[in-house]
Amino acid sequence: MKMTVILGANQVLSHGFGVFLFAAMFPFMRDTLGLTHWHLAAVGIATQIAYLSGALSVGFLGRHFTPEKLILITGAGSSILLLFLSFTSSPLLLIVALSLLAFSAAVCWSGIVGLISQHVAGDKAAMSLAAAGSGTAWGYGINGLILIWWVPVWGWQSAGIMVSGVGAAVALVTVQMMRSLPIASASAPNCALSESETTVLSTRQLLRAFLTERRAFLSCLIYFLIGLSCISFSSWLNTYLDELGQSDSLAGPTWTMLGVSGMVAGISAGWLADRKGHATALLIMSLGFGIGLAAFVYDPVEYALVAGAGYGLMYFPVWGIVSSWVAQRYSPIATMQLSGLGMVASALGGSAGNLAAGYIQNLTGSLALLYLVLALAGVAMVCVTGFMAWQQQRGADAFGLCRS
Repeated sequence: MKMTVILGANQVLSHGFGVFLFAAMFPFMRDTLGLTHWHLAAVGIATQIAYLSGALSVGFLGRHFTPEKLILITGAGSSILLLFLSFTSSPLLLIVALSLLAFSAAVCWSGIVGLISQHVAGDKAAMSLAAAGSGTAWGYGINGLILIWWVPVWGWQSAGIMVSGVGAAVALVTVQMMRSLPIASASAPNCALSESETTVLSTRQLLRAFLTERRAFLSCLIYFLIGLSCISFSSWLNTYLDELGQSDSLAGPTWTMLGVSGMVAGISAGWLADRKGHATALLIMSLGFGIGLAAFVYDPVEYALVAGAGYGLMYFPVWGIVSSWVAQRYSPIATMQLSGLGMVASALGGSAGNLAAGYIQNLTGSLALLYLVLALAGVAMVCVTGFMAWQQQRGADAFGLCRS
């Protein structure tokens, strides 16, 4: 549990502060730095490309750096970049720094996946990974407090200095934790690839695993649907609520519900996965999000909070649960590499959803059709996880490649 909490704090640092905090503070930074809408658009594009690049680089970095080193490097780098953001006055340097933070966040999560897969027993891995992944939800909550209580009094520059100090403390605690870790255990069992292949996968082996190993393929499919449904949902939520004239009354409560449900789901969904099976947990999570999306499509004003709760239930723990499911078949390093491939799939899904949103907005002048499309993606997620749960009940691997 100690390791899970510390790695969750790294997730708060890399994703909560590194990816989301300064995006939330842009309204405060706009006048000081002379930012325009073009700068905001450039930040969105650059950080998305950087996150995708970080996910793609995991396959290469995993062959040269241990998960411990990746976490320490990204933690220290994030702290330095957060401090730099407090003093920069150049929009161009701001975009570069935010892009590096996004790159670092993608690599950090892959390192967390590899470390937990290596040192946590299989019957506890799902809960540990889901709890660590919910650090992003805790980051959402902390960012809200910073915006409400800190920034109005001390200014946005001081917020960067403060979170940089927190990041340095997290990095020091992480170093102490690394020193107390036991020597790595043996690689996870595998029934289709040789032991040498499952230790570290080359780029060719990684792609072959995705194309021929159905567990690897299914994990990427889930991540793609997560990107399509969840990332698109949150990216356009406030815009849609503003279209409905409900932004002032519903945006805050919905985002609060989203964060709180994610904090709770990080523990409860992981606990369920360890005891009842990963597929069962994923099915319940996807049902919750699917029902929330369907209700939101039916009446977005009445059921916005329900959709927010379903989002938190699905989005935050899914990364850890799917990763721990993959770790049952692959070695820790290969699991880390496949997690990076999954993040690529998620980014592609999110990009597809955002492109669809822009097209729908221009075509119809409303985002109502977008959320209907996202609800259909939620139905697809339920079908995929339902099939997995059915196979789990039969006592087989999700595609029958090996017996459990």
